Parts: sequence; structure tokens; C-alpha cells
Amino acid sequence: MSLDSKDLNLMFAGIVLSLAVVAGVFMYRNWDLPVIKESPSAGVGSDERLPENHPPIDASSKIAALQQMSQSDPQNAEIKTQIGNAYYDMGQYEKAADAYEESLKLRPQDPGVETDLGTSYHMLGQDDKALATFDRVLQYRPNHPQALFNKGIVLQSGKKDLKGAVAAWEQLLRTNPGFPQRAELEQKISQFRSLGQ
Repeated sequence: MSLDSKDLNLMFAGIVLSLAVVAGVFMYRNWDLPVIKESPSAGVGSDERLPENHPPIDASSKIAALQQMSQSDPQNAEIKTQIGNAYYDMGQYEKAADAYEESLKLRPQDPGVETDLGTSYHMLGQDDKALATFDRVLQYRPNHPQALFNKGIVLQSGKKDLKGAVAAWEQLLRTNPGFPQRAELEQKISQFRSLGQ
């Protein structure tokens, strides 16, 4: 018995049809099963499975290492500052503020750390405390650019004092002509002035 091309085509069509029916039955029977898009081990160690408000794995291991270093060298203000920076980057502003305060106890009048502390207070909704912190920096560093810039931000967004924000930013631009965000700040000042503030 020899098969011609017509018979082969029919046989092939029958096999394809049978496979399609089997696939359809399989899909129908498993319709509501979850689809696995990646292997279960692909997510192991991923931050998606961490509890809410848990720092990312790499950040928490960095903080753990910094805290261990701080225990070994408790008088090192820089390590405490790095801990504060790590917490700040993760949005854990209360812990950041605590670390910055510890750093400032060891090394008072550090304008960068104190400005970061003020920014942490602002992020915690403690605008009066933030402004007091920036003003303290500006007492010993009258033209500190980041303290002036951040003071303007807190006055504008936290206290709704556009006039005070403009004054802080004008002082910043007057005393720091090379300030990187000069153009944006000039535009903002102009915008607030046009509002009659």
C-alpha cells in the first residue's frame, strides 16, 4: 500500500487536528490554574517578598555593616553620617535623623550633616524644627548653599511662605553665583514675584 501526497496531507491534517483537540482540552481543564511566568527561585532574595517598610536587601546589609563598624568605632562621626544617609535614601527619615544627631554630637557644626538633619525633619513634617536647624547652620556658615536652598523649599512647601522662600533663594543666588540649579531657581523666584508674593 503506497501513500500518495493527498493521503499524506490528510494524515498530517488529522494529526494536527488531534493535537489541537488535546491542547484545547488541556487548556479548558487547566483554565483557572495560575500561570508561572518565571521559575520560583527567580524571586528568591528579591525585595518584592519583603515585609512592608523593610529596607531593600542590599541597603539593610549595608546598614548592618555600618552599624557593626560604628560599634567597633563608636566615636567615628563619619560612620554615623553614612548610616543616616543610607536610612535617608530608603525614606526612613526618623532613623536618618537619629543617626545625623549622633554624628553631630561627635562632630558639631558640620553644615552638610546638619542640613541633612533639617531635611529629614522636613520629610517628617517637622518644618519648624527643620527651619531652626537650617538657621543654626546659617549662623556659623551664613551663605551655605544647601542650607539656603533647603530653607527656601521648607518655607515654600511646608510653611507656604513664598516671600520667605524668595528671600532665602535670592540670598543663595547672590552669595553663590555658580549654584547648579540657578536657572530653575531664578524662574521660580520670578514666578512667585509675578504672583505678588
